[in-house]
Amino acid sequence: MKMSPMEKTAREIAERLRAAGHIAYFAGGCVRDMVRGLAPKDFDVATDATPDIVQKIFSRTYAVGAQFGVVVVVENGFNVEVATFRSDGAYLDHRHPVDDRFRRWPR
Repeated sequence: MKMSPMEKTAREIAERLRAAGHIAYFAGGCVRDMVRGLAPKDFDVATDATPDIVQKIFSRTYAVGAQFGVVVVVENGFNVEVATFRSDGAYLDHRHPVDDRFRRWPR
């Protein structure tokens, strides 16, 4: 299957994160779709870069959930959600974690 412009952009975003010394992987539904041979509708990237670092690497961003580690990177007319690895604390209401911590994975 030929790479779409959106996938090319998402790969470039992941590569820029890696070039800056961070881990970056595709995550979520795009992985499922690619494994099934379908064209993803969107792309998400998971990284060890914290939201503030993501916003320093990319000039066009907006924080849709920076408190949860999610920043949207806008490149080539596409929005790619970049989420920081995290571990959640206890879920007292079975839905929202009391706290969460960004994770820096060992290399």
